[in-house]
Amino acid sequence: MGNAIIKKWSEQTYPGFEEFKSYVESCDLVSYKNDGVNRNNDDSCIWFNDASGGRPQADMEYILNVPKFRHFHNLMPAGTDPAIAFCQLMTLRYRSKLDLMNESGTYLIRFHVWEDIYTNKNEAQLSQKVNFSYSASNKEYNNMIICL
Repeated sequence: MGNAIIKKWSEQTYPGFEEFKSYVESCDLVSYKNDGVNRNNDDSCIWFNDASGGRPQADMEYILNVPKFRHFHNLMPAGTDPAIAFCQLMTLRYRSKLDLMNESGTYLIRFHVWEDIYTNKNEAQLSQKVNFSYSASNKEYNNMIICL
C-alpha cells in the first residue's frame, strides 16, 4: 500500500487519548456509506468515496450531522476542527481496512477530504435552543495530525 503516513511525530498521544480511543472502539461508531474509506497506492493518501448524485460531499455531511459524531467530537481536545475530528474518527473506525492496526502514537497523515466545514446556525427567537448543521465543500489533499 502507498504510505499515507507522512511522519510519525511522537510515540505518545495527547493526554486522555487512550481512554477516548477505548471508548470510541467500544461504541458502535457510525460507518461511512458503503464503507467507502480507502488507502490509495498512487496518491499515498486516505480518501473517502464521493456520494452518488449531485452533491459528492453528502456522505461526509451525513456523518458530521449525526448525534454520535457530535458526541465524540465534543470529547476531543477543545478547538478540534470538524474535518480533523471526522478523519480521526474514520481512521479509528477503519483502522484495520486502512492497514493501521500496528501503528500507535501521533502521526501526520495525508487525506483527500472536504476541508471546508461550515456551521449553519438556526437560533429560535426568544428561546435557548440552538440548532446547527454542518456542510462541507472543497475536496483537497490535506495533511492532518491524527492519533492512533
